[in-house]
Amino acid sequence: MESEPQKNGVTRREFFRIAGRAGVGLVVSIYVPEWLGVESTAPNLIPRLETPWQPSIYATLDSTDVLTVKAFRSELGQGTSTALAMVFAEEMDADWSTVRIEHVGANRAYGDQMTVGSRSIERYYDPLRKAGAAARQLLVIAAAQRWSVEPGSCRTEQSAVIHPDGKQMLSYGQLVSDASQLDPAKASSAPLKDPASFKIIGTPRTLYHAPSMVRGEPLYAIDVRVPGMLYAVVARCPVFGGKVVSFDGSKASAVPGVRRIVQIDSGVAVVADNTWAALRGRAALQVTWDEGALASSSSASIREGLIKSAPSVDGADAQTFKAAYDIPYLAHAPMEPMNCTADVRRDRCEVWAPTQAAQAAKQAAQTLTRLPDDAVIVHVPIVGGGFGRRSGTDFVRDAVQVSQQVGAPVQVLWTRDDDLQHDAYHPLSYNYVESKLNDASVPTALPTNRSFTQRGGVPTGSWRSVNNFTDAYARESFLDEVAARSKLDPLALRLKLMPAQGQQVLQLVADKAGWGKPLPEGQGRGIAYWALWGTTHVAEVVQVAVAADGTVRVPRVVCAVDCGQVINPDTLAQQIEGGIIFALTAALKASITIDKGRVQQRSFADHSLINIAEAPAVEVYTIPGTGRPPTGIGEAGVPPLAPALANAVFAATGIRVRHLPIRPEDLRR
Repeated sequence: MESEPQKNGVTRREFFRIAGRAGVGLVVSIYVPEWLGVESTAPNLIPRLETPWQPSIYATLDSTDVLTVKAFRSELGQGTSTALAMVFAEEMDADWSTVRIEHVGANRAYGDQMTVGSRSIERYYDPLRKAGAAARQLLVIAAAQRWSVEPGSCRTEQSAVIHPDGKQMLSYGQLVSDASQLDPAKASSAPLKDPASFKIIGTPRTLYHAPSMVRGEPLYAIDVRVPGMLYAVVARCPVFGGKVVSFDGSKASAVPGVRRIVQIDSGVAVVADNTWAALRGRAALQVTWDEGALASSSSASIREGLIKSAPSVDGADAQTFKAAYDIPYLAHAPMEPMNCTADVRRDRCEVWAPTQAAQAAKQAAQTLTRLPDDAVIVHVPIVGGGFGRRSGTDFVRDAVQVSQQVGAPVQVLWTRDDDLQHDAYHPLSYNYVESKLNDASVPTALPTNRSFTQRGGVPTGSWRSVNNFTDAYARESFLDEVAARSKLDPLALRLKLMPAQGQQVLQLVADKAGWGKPLPEGQGRGIAYWALWGTTHVAEVVQVAVAADGTVRVPRVVCAVDCGQVINPDTLAQQIEGGIIFALTAALKASITIDKGRVQQRSFADHSLINIAEAPAVEVYTIPGTGRPPTGIGEAGVPPLAPALANAVFAATGIRVRHLPIRPEDLRR
């Protein structure tokens, strides 16, 4: 089944599909050259004869020089698919204008496809370079054999092999047939390019799918349309852990368009011809719930329990400083709410899932259907934001179970209310920090941080930067308190305590932000540093203006990053900017509160995000990393933001706030 509407009989998936037509090895496919800016209309469809060559599991090359790189990690808007293609194309010496990107679903050949922790580039940089270099070497050998010259005397450039005389050349497409016959072992030790000669890596490249996004073309899982598809929404217990006792679907069934009402593990699903009918049917549904053990729980009581289990902050003396910091439950709130489409048949199951965990999604479908591995297909379209939420499989299980019961393809959709009230939240935490001081009231080492979080009950999960956000807020706020107590410059204190890479980004961000320069009354700067997963070093300076009513405005954020070799400078800046805005929402606005076992927030009306008018100017600077392996960037902008902001608020007002979000009532003077 195709996951997108057909245009004149051709879908994007057919763009990449190879269909046998004329004997062994000779095939015909039809493609739309979107990279040329050609519209997807019938007169522009170009048929071609080709023998595609797959030099590795990561890419295929056809006789027209088109290089199709497989995006085997989830694309969440973070630019991973473009970056991975850049790495392969660089080592292959490909002409970037001929590169296509094909998203692939769950496939064990790619190893762990879990797209979390900013690890995709870091983990696959070397394997993709080696694969691209091997492909290049096989093409060089094929050309050298045609010319009867030594492979080492040839060179490559822009998808072509150049003869030693510098005049003759063969395009990669012309060499596909010959190269595909060679033993891959001949290229097992292909040399990698000198990073100083990179032409693609390190240069700004537009995200591959950006033009399609701008045109509003169907790209996401929520756009999936399968023949005969029905739509469903699920009524879930408003209290975590609650279960269905009984339900009356008579009024829901009377809604025009409602087809079926079925009970699944997560609640009661209303299945209809369209989303509107499903929503109206759910509103008419009458469900009796067993609210379970959490019906009387609240975030306030959970916090009180954590405080009781933590060491006391009382009893500090001249040699010991203690403090504690609060972080609430936090929702992910991606722009594309959870959704999944499943088509379960007797002997097969096909799933379209916006997931960060393709193989976990496949395993969930297999467990429910009890089908063999090769009978379960999981497609992973582009994802409209994840932030860790889509590393779970609850939305996949919903769709598979509903499709099983109704015997048809079904798209299960979550509303914004569903998404906020049934998330797997960043856990509420109480963070105790302690440091031993010398005779000059200066710490001799980084402080000790112990994070106390709720266990069981409210569902929690990975959230952008995970515990890095919590730990950075506690430690970097604490260091500012120590600096103020000891009358030290916050930057100078950090330069004493941080490793060399930390010192570099701290000094760079301070220089670029004008650290130490005077600001008008009511304004202040704060600084913070963090090493994401111990590998990507980031420092941020936040500038704030605090009004008399306590309103905080953030006009400027400056960030310095050391992430080794930069693959795509544009993506790096975009990810840092996005991470800063994401963290700014948590620092100033958003939180999830629970009362009587129920989440109180329902929509963006009471879970507001930083909007365009509130967004600061963000400046991003990088430490040159040519030749060093790249480290993760997708989450790196998040951890330092909240402590830098809290420290800036203190600099502007003299008020120290030890919880998030920072509200106007905390700062009214």
